[in-house]
This record gives sequence, C-alpha cells and structure tokens, in this order.
Amino acid sequence: MAFSLSLTYKALVQGRSETLHARIQGLLRVLAQSTEANTRNRVAALKGFAGDSALLRVLAAPDAPRSRAVDSAVATALNRVAIPTDSGLPIELWTTDGRRLASVGKDVRGDSIAALPPELRSLRGHQVGAAPTTSGASDSVQFGALYQSTGRVYFWVITPVMREGRRIGYIAQQRRLAPNPLVMRTINDLSGEQLDVNVRNTVDPFIATIDGRPVSAFVKRDTVDSGYVATRTGGARFVGAEVAVKGTQLAISVEGPESSIVAAPRATIRRLAMISLILLVGGVSVVWALSRQITRPLVDLTTAAEAIAHGEYGRRVESPGTASDEVERLGASFNRMAGEVEAAQSLLASQVEEAQATSEELEETNIQLQQASTSADEARDAALDANRAKSDFLAVMSHELRTPLNAIGGYAEILHLGIYGTVNDAQQDALRRISRSQQTLLSLINDVLNFAKLEAGEVQYSITDVAVVPALSVIEDFVLPQLRRRNLTYAVHPCDPSVKARADADKLQQILINLLSNAIKYTQEGGKIDVTCEADDAHVRIRITDTGIGIATDRLAKIFDPFIQVGRALNRPHEGVGLGLSISRDLASGMGGALSVESVLGEGSTFTLTLERSVKAA
Repeated sequence: MAFSLSLTYKALVQGRSETLHARIQGLLRVLAQSTEANTRNRVAALKGFAGDSALLRVLAAPDAPRSRAVDSAVATALNRVAIPTDSGLPIELWTTDGRRLASVGKDVRGDSIAALPPELRSLRGHQVGAAPTTSGASDSVQFGALYQSTGRVYFWVITPVMREGRRIGYIAQQRRLAPNPLVMRTINDLSGEQLDVNVRNTVDPFIATIDGRPVSAFVKRDTVDSGYVATRTGGARFVGAEVAVKGTQLAISVEGPESSIVAAPRATIRRLAMISLILLVGGVSVVWALSRQITRPLVDLTTAAEAIAHGEYGRRVESPGTASDEVERLGASFNRMAGEVEAAQSLLASQVEEAQATSEELEETNIQLQQASTSADEARDAALDANRAKSDFLAVMSHELRTPLNAIGGYAEILHLGIYGTVNDAQQDALRRISRSQQTLLSLINDVLNFAKLEAGEVQYSITDVAVVPALSVIEDFVLPQLRRRNLTYAVHPCDPSVKARADADKLQQILINLLSNAIKYTQEGGKIDVTCEADDAHVRIRITDTGIGIATDRLAKIFDPFIQVGRALNRPHEGVGLGLSISRDLASGMGGALSVESVLGEGSTFTLTLERSVKAA
C-alpha cells in the first residue's frame, strides 16, 4: 500500500508540475505578446510626438533666444508624451551634445547628479539608459533598465528627434511601474493560480513585480527545460519561466512557489492513505471472522479423532451450523465412521462374553465340554474375524482420512500462527487458496470503490470519437480464456468500419467486458454468445445476446440496482456482489448513452448499449 501511495504521489506531483508549467508558459506567451504589442504602439506614438514642429525648431537653433510662445509650444509638445500613470515625472528635451533645452514635470536639477544626462541618473550610479550623443541616423526608441528610488521602480525612455534623416536631439521621459488591479485580476483569471508576474533587467540582477514593488534577487537559479527553478533569500523556492521583451533591456517572468505544486497531491495522498487503511482493517477483520468459523469445527474434529484413537468410541463431532458445506460433510462422515467402529467394538465384546458363558457351561459334563469347546472355537474364530474386520476398517478409514485431516491440520496451524508444527506442502497449498480468496476479495472491493466513485460523481470522462469495430475486436482477448473454459461459441458481427461513437474508450471497454462476463457466467456450457452493432444518423447500438438462463419478467426492473444478482441462490451463489450491471449503466449514462435489457426466462438475454454517433462519421 505504501509503495502504491508513493507511486501515486509522484504521479500527482509530476502532473501538478506539468500543469503549473503549462499555465505559466501560456500566461507568459500572452503577457509577452501583449507587452510587445504595447511597446510597438508606444514606440509608434513616441516617434509621432518627436516629429512635432515646435521641438524641431528649438533643436534646429538651440542657442537662439526663445519667446514665451515658443516655450509654451515646446511644453505642450512634451506634455503630449506623458502617460496618466506617470503624472508628475520629468519629460525633457536634450540636444545630442548633452544640453537640456526644456522640461516638464518634476525637475531633477536639484539632485546630486543633476548635471548628468538622464541615462546616468540611477540608483548607486549605474547607467540605466543609453541616450544618443551623436547626430547619427538611427531613430530607434531606447528603453532603459529598471532602478529603484524612494521605494518606487523607474526607468527612462529615450526617443530620438529626427530631421532630414539625422538625429538632432532626443526626448528623455522618466517612467515608473505602477499598480494596476485590473491587470493583476486578469492575470490571475487567465492562470487560475496565484502566480507572481515580475520584470527584471537583462543587464543586472534587479527584479521588480509588474506593479512596481522591488523583489529580492535570486540566491540560486537553475535552468530547466520548461523554465527555471530558483531560490531566494530565506530559502523559498520558486518555479517559473521568462521571456525577453524585444526592443528593451527587460524580461518578463511568471513564477509560483514550489510548495504549491505538492500541497494538493499531499492532501490527496492523506485521504487515500486513510481510505486504504480503513479498507485494510476491514478486510483483515472479515478474514479473521471467516477463519474462526472454519477453524473451530476443524479443531473439534481433530479432538474427536484423537479421542477415538485412545479408545473413546462414543465421541462425536457436533455440527456448528455456521461452517461451510465441505466441513459439515466431513463432520457427518466422521460421525458415521465413529458409529460403525463403536458398533463393531460392541459386537466383539458381546461375542466374547457369550463365548465365556458357553465355556463355563460346558465344563459341567464331558459332552457339554466337547460342545462348549466347539462353540468356543467358533466364537473365537468369529471374534478374530470381527477383530480383523475392525482392524481393516480402521486401517482403510485411517488411510482415507489422512490426507483431509493433514490438510485440515495445516489450515488450523496457519490460521493459528503455526502452533501445530512447521509449514509443509499441504500448508503451501492452503496459502495458495488463501491467495486466490484474497484476489476475489480485492475484485469485490474494486467494484465497491468504483460504485462509490460513481455515486459521488468523481469519475472523469474523456469523450472522443471511438471506432466501434476495433473496440469490439479488442474485447475478445479479455474474455477468450473464460469462453474456452466454459466451451461457449462466441461470434462478433461488426457493423460498417467507418462507424464511430462518442464515448470514453476505457469506459466503453469496461462496459463491454462487464456485459460479456455476465453473459459467460449465466450461460451453460455449450451455449452461444453473439455481439452485433448497428447505427443510424444519431445513435450507435451494440447488442450482446446469450443463450443463458434468462431473467424473469418481474426481475428485469431490478437487475440494474446495486447488489442484485440474477439467479442467486444460497447453496450455489455466483461470484461477485451484484455491482457490474449497476456500474455499467452509470458509465453509459455518464457518456450520454443508455443500457437496456430484453430477456426470456430459460432462453437467454440481450443487453443493448446505446451511444451517440460521431457527428463527423454521420
């Protein structure tokens, strides 16, 4: 049980991990596409803003005096670049030789590094952008790296201002990562998980969340096929994946805690372990109770046999009334043997007494003595014959009973933990019988578990287009040994090979095996079983017909109920607990189909499985 639970746990963890990675990859693709699309749109907008005539005039003559109207036009052009979420952040106009001509928003001239161009204003003095310092021909918009300042995360965007194919200056805009509850809610809805979406620099280890909160850097980061597994400060492990944003120095990553992968499998394994333990204790209790019913009469039988061997011919075995038919028959045979032995012993004793009386009477006279001698000889011969008969009878009965008594002793020794001696070949045979009983009990428990899952609605269906003809061909391999053992004739009459049904392939196979097993079980040797199928525009019908015992009309309405068996009797019950048809009906219903029956008592039965036909096939 522990080994099975271990394999199940590994499979659940692997499936959970694959699901999480798949969701991360899917979300990452959506985010990357959305980010790249927004970046392209923003780049196009920025290039349009950079072409404003007011900016071109000022950059064309940067040293010329400017009127208030010109300054107002430049400020208006720069304000057009602003984004609502970046309200108050600086937007500056620079020449290619490093002179700032105009700015709107917060003026950073008061900073200790205000004399530096915008791409050098960063935390700890690291360069966060690359503003063009020459009049080259490139019009590419540059996005700087992320950096932290006053608890917020910023980056610079450098937009070249072009004139006649040459760069004459640039617009430097400071941006920040701002919280957006709608975006985070959309991300969680798409992923179905509580995942973290981060943005990191590709030029240094700085990382921040998508809503602008700095995140501790990785202590260790290992790359795997589906992404990465990383450890942060404090020992927390994360699994995720990332993709670089084209045209920027940034990469977007989606990750989740590794603990979320094993949480659900651990809860499932705990429930399975509890159920398995309950079933194990219940099974042991049932086996113990059954063994007590079998071994008690066997112990009584062994005690009575030992008493007879010591001369107590009146000892008998009482019928317990709860043992199996075989044990009761063995007890009755033993009682008959003891009675015959006791009768022979009584007859012998009576004849000896008569011989002694006759001998005493013949002593009175010579004639009587002669007659008495003759009678004594005859009595003696009769006594010897009776004694030989008794000895022969005991020898034969001892020989005939040795094997079953040894087997009975073996069962008693095994069930009583070997207190009667060491294990021999007969006891090994008993172990094999117990093993077969265990397999039968396991099959019954599986039926009960399947029934419980169906009742609880926990069975999952994978409905696909299933070809009917191959499905019928595969079933024959499962029932062929049973057919041969019962000497039954089996024939399959397939329909059009193109016919397909809407069904779960595994559930369809389980239903057909259940129906064929029932047909084999209730069909006498030499009988016949036919499998046919037909299809119309909407449905596919598979029929299994047998020449078995049939079902009475008043029982047809109940055979699909749980724990109901056709032809069940106390003296010769059929195997199983009567769940096969109930499970088959529920599986058929779960696939959108139905299971019905027609039967004539004493002539046979026909079970019909109806499924929806594939639309493509129709």
